[in-house]
Amino acid sequence: MSTNIALVCPDGLSVLLFCKGIIRALQRVDDARVVVVTDAGKYKEKIEALGVVLADTTYPRWMNPVADLKYCFHLLHVFRREKCAAILNFSTKSNIYGAIAGRLAGVKTIISHVVGLGAAYAQKPGIRHRLGRRIFMLLYRLACSWSGKVWFTNANDLRTFVTMGLIDEKRAVLTRNYLDTGDYVVESVGTQALENAKVLCGVVPGVHVVVMVTRMIWQKGIGEFAEAAEILKASRPDILFVLIAPLETGSPDAVPESYIREKERKANLRWLGFQDDVKPFYALADLAVLPTYYKEGGYPRALLEPMSMGKPVIATTSEDCRGTIEEGKNGFLIPPRDASALAVAIERVMSDGTLRDSLGRYSRVKAVRDFDEEAIVPEALRILGFPVPA
Repeated sequence: MSTNIALVCPDGLSVLLFCKGIIRALQRVDDARVVVVTDAGKYKEKIEALGVVLADTTYPRWMNPVADLKYCFHLLHVFRREKCAAILNFSTKSNIYGAIAGRLAGVKTIISHVVGLGAAYAQKPGIRHRLGRRIFMLLYRLACSWSGKVWFTNANDLRTFVTMGLIDEKRAVLTRNYLDTGDYVVESVGTQALENAKVLCGVVPGVHVVVMVTRMIWQKGIGEFAEAAEILKASRPDILFVLIAPLETGSPDAVPESYIREKERKANLRWLGFQDDVKPFYALADLAVLPTYYKEGGYPRALLEPMSMGKPVIATTSEDCRGTIEEGKNGFLIPPRDASALAVAIERVMSDGTLRDSLGRYSRVKAVRDFDEEAIVPEALRILGFPVPA
């Protein structure tokens, strides 16, 4: 008889980008049948091709009591229908409602995977936000109490959870973040895909590319990136700033399209919106940056991915992302909210080809050594109680 393990994840793209290593490891458990519960969207066939059972669901991205309650009851229905013996929840809302639904369904093994606290945790003015944050914390405390173990990839998040009384530290498991370093290599990008990226960016010979892959919210450092592009336009017209970020809807922190369109007119900046596959743009780039002051999940993928592809990186000194960078070895750290410092660091890397190559080589070394998912994920799952063979 098979052991049904549910993986609860927000959306189909997150499954493909962040959870394939988890799925592969869980499939190695004897008689395991992995049920992926997610808002699959256009990625339905690709998810099913991973050899899992797909339980497609609608995922309410923003806080909405009615939609959240429907989501919780749908999870409860799936867990009962599939007779799940274990649940692994991935990301904030999945952690909260997956744990609650799992407890109501009588699932014995419930694991939550914290990959950042997100916008709900951020301190913002206004009664509505403070009330929402309070509800968020109460729900997270309940979810953690009903989770056997909680998996963190950020020591700062773990400390925050313990300090706020959300979790007993004895039930926490801490690892680094992880990615498939065998997939994120320049050699994996085909010639045609690279040419298509060049055309989309408008790259011509002699142009150097600095790329930022993120969400279109202010806390990610969108403003600082655009302002750095404006600062360097006159002195370094050979540097092209490429921003890959889908428009946000419903977020109070969203960057309006009008802002980024105006910056495109004033600076050597190209905004590409959402891109299914970012690897061709990393392959094209000379440098990747993430000037964030968002509550990142620890070792952000927007830095790990270009590192794995052998690119130098620049990030802020924020505790939530500086662990990816060894100063002067694979990149540089700058203060948050400082567009001038970002411009100086970018110009430094772009002005020295020897330095740029050295930083990129060490990025690849560090990514493989410290963040390869095949070394991190199976061991983490064993500690969490899943009998993944060594």
